[in-house]
Amino acid sequence: MILIDSVKSFDESMREPNNESPIVVINVSGRRYETRLSTLENFPETLLGNESKRQRFWLNERNEYFFDRHRGCFESILHYYQSNGQLRRPDTISLDIFLEEVSFFQLGPKAYDQLKESENIHELKSPPMPKKHWRKVLWCLLEHPKSSIWATLITIITMIFTVLSCLVLALETLPMFASYSLYACLQQANLPANSTLIPICSQVFQSPFFIIQTICVAYFTIEFLLLLISTPSYKRFFLSFYTYVDLASIIPYFVRLGYALNNTYVHIDQDTATTLDVLLLISLFRILKLFLIFKYLKALRTVGTTIKEAFVDFIGVFAGIILLAFLFGAACYVAEVKDNRATFSSIPKSLYWGIITIMTIGYGDMYPITTAGRMIACGCALAGAAIIGMLVSVIVDHYQRAFNRKTLYNEKQRYSKTGTTIAPGRFQWKPYS
Repeated sequence: MILIDSVKSFDESMREPNNESPIVVINVSGRRYETRLSTLENFPETLLGNESKRQRFWLNERNEYFFDRHRGCFESILHYYQSNGQLRRPDTISLDIFLEEVSFFQLGPKAYDQLKESENIHELKSPPMPKKHWRKVLWCLLEHPKSSIWATLITIITMIFTVLSCLVLALETLPMFASYSLYACLQQANLPANSTLIPICSQVFQSPFFIIQTICVAYFTIEFLLLLISTPSYKRFFLSFYTYVDLASIIPYFVRLGYALNNTYVHIDQDTATTLDVLLLISLFRILKLFLIFKYLKALRTVGTTIKEAFVDFIGVFAGIILLAFLFGAACYVAEVKDNRATFSSIPKSLYWGIITIMTIGYGDMYPITTAGRMIACGCALAGAAIIGMLVSVIVDHYQRAFNRKTLYNEKQRYSKTGTTIAPGRFQWKPYS
């Protein structure tokens, strides 16, 4: 880059010895730059390197090109031409702003590749879409909340039903509402080894909990069936974690309801009772439907990405915690074994104390009483603070990188008047609106 104010001080060895190439003046928001035309034309696919592209920014009265763009970014962009394709973002410029300028000046794929490598950016792939029109409509409505206002509304309704079903599940466990629980009506007596008759609570089917549960399960069932018939890939659909979360929130309800509706008295043996216990456990998995929120909130999705990217670092930190806990636990065992053997009876038990102390939890069920043991405990606590600080710094670093990447990309898709995706486009280099 060459500012007019610093042209004379610019190192002459950096110039290309081309006296025949004219010098062009580029005005960026009031700051004027000079460079040779041949320097720009080395990149003919870019905005400045292509005469027809840059011509519309020419001002005859001032004999210069004028761009109402970010001046700090342009210095690096001009340096891209003068350094034969070396692009670096200034430290004082945010990445999203710099990418907007790179996109405006059309520096091309090579420039993007440099930024992806230097800034640790990964381009997101366009999601697969069904081929048939009506399946696209359903899939966009159910799986792409930003595709239309109707898709956003359906997403909000799904989240409301998810929270509501979990709330009902929790309230049913309160003793005051035990008689309204469908499961309690099937399992309210101790079963002998052979069989028994268990009366059904007649008020269950009139309880507000049963009505709300039925409405929620009906909604989840319809949603699941629509996803099943509209999915672009049955393989990906049945390999998805959320598919089985949906099934876990639907199937147990219908099985237990079938037992309740069979007769006034349900004849169940021990095996059937065990099956009902398993179904109760499975029905608790409906709580995992709350993880669907990860699909819709960018900050929560970033948490999942952070855990994936920092997994190796987590393993290293956790290994360090175990090693330190073992060392401090063994040292405390040696210091306490004579005077406090009831508490520090073995090294494995002392290892538990070391982990609790390093993680700054401190239950208080184990503590040293000797001077040496207390000094070791102080060292263990200080080491724990340092380890936790390292762990937090690792998480914050990876989270910031992941959040920046997700902020940069906004999937540019064209939708028809019905809100259906016609063809997934490329990702735009700009922050989410």
